Amino acid sequence: MRATGLLLLLSSVPTLLAQLGDHHSSPYEEIPYLAWPHHKNRNDGAFLPLDHRKRLQIDDTLPEAPINPVYAWDRHPPALPPIKQHQVGRLTKKDVISQSDAPFPASEWIDINNLTTIALVAQAAIARMQTWYEDGVFEWTGWWQTPVLGMAYTNLDLALGNNVNELLIKDLLITNDGLGWMIDKYIDDQSWWAMFALRGHQAYPNQTWFDMVQAIEANNTLYWDDTCGGGVLWLTYRPMIKNTITNGLYFSILTRLYRFTGDARYFQYSMNTLNWWLGWAFDDTNGKVMDTITGPDCAVTGEGWWTYNSGAFLFGLADLFYTTGDEKILELGRSIAYAGMRDFSNPETGVLTESCEDDPPPGDGKPPGCQQDETLFKGIFMLGLSELYLARPDPNIYNFVNTQLLTNVFNNVDETWLFGMWWGGPWNETTAGPKTQINSICVLAAAATINSDFLTRLGRIRRSLKCFKWAFRPIRLRRARREVRYMRLVRGVVGG
Repeated sequence: MRATGLLLLLSSVPTLLAQLGDHHSSPYEEIPYLAWPHHKNRNDGAFLPLDHRKRLQIDDTLPEAPINPVYAWDRHPPALPPIKQHQVGRLTKKDVISQSDAPFPASEWIDINNLTTIALVAQAAIARMQTWYEDGVFEWTGWWQTPVLGMAYTNLDLALGNNVNELLIKDLLITNDGLGWMIDKYIDDQSWWAMFALRGHQAYPNQTWFDMVQAIEANNTLYWDDTCGGGVLWLTYRPMIKNTITNGLYFSILTRLYRFTGDARYFQYSMNTLNWWLGWAFDDTNGKVMDTITGPDCAVTGEGWWTYNSGAFLFGLADLFYTTGDEKILELGRSIAYAGMRDFSNPETGVLTESCEDDPPPGDGKPPGCQQDETLFKGIFMLGLSELYLARPDPNIYNFVNTQLLTNVFNNVDETWLFGMWWGGPWNETTAGPKTQINSICVLAAAATINSDFLTRLGRIRRSLKCFKWAFRPIRLRRARREVRYMRLVRGVVGG
């Protein structure tokens, strides 16, 4: 009843909402969804395509001034008291269980409107992740997957306004920053380290990490060529292959570097990358994203192959909006995000799935489902969604991310806080490991980001409503006094 009353009141005071200081306009009313998951999705959850008669060429006019990323304690006032910091080093399963402050199962107490509950699950999941840790890397994971985990750690600290993961973040970056500046034959792999270092620098400023990002960007740029109209290569030794993930990361690194430095070169390169990619990889009639373009005939393959392709450009689109204020950029991000949520979700449960999850075991002794890098792709999509949400709060993204959080907590974790592959369940020991753990930690980071922002906005609305209420207090008092005097006269009370 209280939530309903708040929604009705908000709908009657649009001028008040306009004074809340949002940095953008939005086709969505700034009304919090308090009744999740019982409300009905707008437009029945349907994807709304852009006007395909207008080609999506984003304006490449240089902004007057870039906007630097704000730090967590500016964007989100610290929402939680400091929880004990994670200490660097390997843990045993026994230590994870004995040291966790989170009672199992979390399904009995998780609450998306209470950030402490999300933080506690994240703490337990990260402690479990440390059972595979060894000298800056994690057993049974690819080299590029460690910075994805680092991004999740950093986004948790940024969202929750504390430094719980500071030591882990610094250890990963310091231990690895001497490895040739992360330069690798796979352009996308080294780009993940730049993405992590940018967020690490945002949370815990360090010039060495920022220099590392610039070195990676410079190396990436060396592999831009005119084959198929432009784009950065995927592999340094395969000159004919370009793909969405590599160029999405390149674009996202450039847009964030532009926000930090104001260097026009970063902006121009980012716009060249985006408009080139839109020309071959994005279908503006349905939001689908292609995977690969291969020369010399420029054959395009991989429509709707992997979830992370739908997240690859979301990071940079959010940053590009901050620097330009162009709503068309957010419309593009929303189109990509909505199509990804639509195409990769179980239509009955809303749970995000990777196309390989239903694959049978490829051989004796092999687990079913995803086998290699694709095990981690869903978590990347979730991180991209959460950063897009910060640029433009969206009730459908809010509900989608919280659906993934809750289904993981209810259906996809064992008593040692190990998460599996199938977010909708059942939990399966043969599919659970460090890669699936990273995937679910990304979900926790995305949920913390979105719910922290939502609750911060909700608090601002409530404070504004309180001011609105007190602004009319003198009118109510005068009316009440007149009514009292009238009643006294009616009853013949003298002296009213």
